[in-house]
Amino acid sequence: MYKAKPKNLLELTKTDAKKWLNSFDTILTDCDGVLWHEGVAIDGVPEAIGLLKSYGKEVYFVTNNGIKTRHDIWKVATAIGYDIPETRIIAPIHNIVQYLQARDFRKKVYIIGAEAIRCELTEAGIESFGPGPDILQGKLNDYIAQQVVSQQRDEVGAVIVGFDEHFTFAKMLKACNYLGSNADCLFMTTNTDSVHRYPGCRIPGTGALLTALETSVGRAALQFGKPNPEICVELMKSGKVVPGRTLMIGDVCKVDILFGHICGFQTLLVGTGPNSQYELNELLQNPSENQRYIPDLYVPSLGDITKLI
Repeated sequence: MYKAKPKNLLELTKTDAKKWLNSFDTILTDCDGVLWHEGVAIDGVPEAIGLLKSYGKEVYFVTNNGIKTRHDIWKVATAIGYDIPETRIIAPIHNIVQYLQARDFRKKVYIIGAEAIRCELTEAGIESFGPGPDILQGKLNDYIAQQVVSQQRDEVGAVIVGFDEHFTFAKMLKACNYLGSNADCLFMTTNTDSVHRYPGCRIPGTGALLTALETSVGRAALQFGKPNPEICVELMKSGKVVPGRTLMIGDVCKVDILFGHICGFQTLLVGTGPNSQYELNELLQNPSENQRYIPDLYVPSLGDITKLI
């Protein structure tokens, strides 16, 4: 049997609501669209998180934000009312740094992405370059000779791709050659979110940029954001996260809810994301083929939980 439609959390009976609350010990929640919008807390959500914690729930924030360091995300969270240790925030840039440190990485990193990636790498003692504008000047052949062929490509041991508003042909050319000239060069990305949908516009995401580069080099990047289950595998190995007793909360079905299902978590979709309800309605047009994206439960806002419990 497949889920034709997720249950609305607010329509549960008191008995079922209590049963649901007792069915999980740990919560992993997305941040932007669930906890806050553009650094402003969503009404009632800090109180809802506090209430869940008062019931003994262990809470982790898990984000695909590739333009802020984990410390920056923590500062935003605490400034708007969330009591969360920095160590309870799972963020892609930090995940990448940990991966490199575990391998005693000593080479340079080329970044297609935000300054935050360079900042966190620098704090870890890893040399990097690339963020900011980079436009191909003059003729292509001259640029290749000066900026590509002449570069010490063997010094670059990793290429990281994140969201980059300065993405250009010049950057893709450099990354393609760093990766293409060295099979051992690591290829990593903060996430594969393809597009950010808003009521007034669509913004190409990291995944859109990444696809162009993956096509050029003929290999896929290692992914350090949702829905890759590897980002919380250590928590599961340690027993801090038990899949059957864990709830994943998110606002994007094809990222957050998919991540939850892959990991074996219960899933809850909130309607406060810019595209949450529209995406869910689209998926429900063909539920039999979209089961991995359809949440177990839905609630208009996480803040509504205070009405339930």
